[in-house]
Amino acid sequence: MTMVEYFSFLPYGKYAFYVWLAYGVSAITVIALFINAKRNHTRTVLSLKNKFSINQ
Repeated sequence: MTMVEYFSFLPYGKYAFYVWLAYGVSAITVIALFINAKRNHTRTVLSLKNKFSINQ
C-alpha cells in the first residue's frame, strides 16, 4: 500500500472543508474545556487550602 492510497480518505470529496472544519472546531472545544476545567480545579484546591489551613 502506497502513501497516496493510505491517505486517500483525507480529501473527503467536495465536503472536505466542512468535515475538517468540524474536526477542528471539535478539537478546539475539547482543548478549551480541558484547560478551563484544569484552571477551575487548581483555583478550587487553592481556595480550600486557604480556607481550611490552620493559622498558627
